[in-house]
Amino acid sequence: MLPKILSFMKTAGELAMRNYGRADNSEFKSENVADLVTDADKQISRMFTKFAAENFSDLNYSIIDEENLRVLGENPFDTINRSEWQFVIDPIDGTLPYSMGIPTFGIIVGVLHFGKPFCGAVYAPALGELVYGDQNSAFWLKHAFSAIQEKIELKRTEITKRSLILDMDRWVRPHADINYSNDLPANFFATATHLVYMATSRARGLYVGSGPYISVKIWDIAGGWAIMKLLDIEFMDYKTGEILTELSAHKFDNGFKIKSRHIVCKPKDFAYFKSIVEEMEN
Repeated sequence: MLPKILSFMKTAGELAMRNYGRADNSEFKSENVADLVTDADKQISRMFTKFAAENFSDLNYSIIDEENLRVLGENPFDTINRSEWQFVIDPIDGTLPYSMGIPTFGIIVGVLHFGKPFCGAVYAPALGELVYGDQNSAFWLKHAFSAIQEKIELKRTEITKRSLILDMDRWVRPHADINYSNDLPANFFATATHLVYMATSRARGLYVGSGPYISVKIWDIAGGWAIMKLLDIEFMDYKTGEILTELSAHKFDNGFKIKSRHIVCKPKDFAYFKSIVEEMEN
């Protein structure tokens, strides 16, 4: 399954780069200035529907696509719960930086089996970086799909003095009185880049928000979910510490927005990152 998905990622990345930085090919989906859709989003969405039909017709699957949710009907969880496999795609993650020619956008494809993470890939074509994996192994492609491509197997590692990435929610801001112990808050405005940096040990904490303006949806995280678990990195509820284990109506709303804020890190680091977020909140 993964080799086929990687082939799709290469083709989708090439299409994305042909339209990269063209704000004239974008339109607003709502009054939110960051809520954009581009021609590339639409083309990659259609491409994935065709790709899945051609390659996985023997499977009982549903597609959760940011740009084509209407196919799931008024009760999307009823639809996806009737399928064994769920293919989750964000055609262009970080549409705003993509349309502005900022290279931190990505393409995300995740595969869930009965709603649980099975495998996935996260590709940042302008950065030339791709991470992919399943429950058994994961890899990082540097200079992905080029003549000088370098393939590195990802392992569980101890990470120290790396950047703390806080994702999306505007209420989370650095505070002058907080000692970050060499962890520098950053936001690249695309979950794809955040997940690539987490998987490759350049970051050790990711804050996944659920705010009123910019919120994380299942397609933002599904491609990196299995990879994170393999590397002993979990999505944990900010208040309770409960580990996110599956896509369900308990954790996500009907628009597939995650209902509560989560911290993404190794379980042993959870208390530390929670304390930082709590200080920022106050």
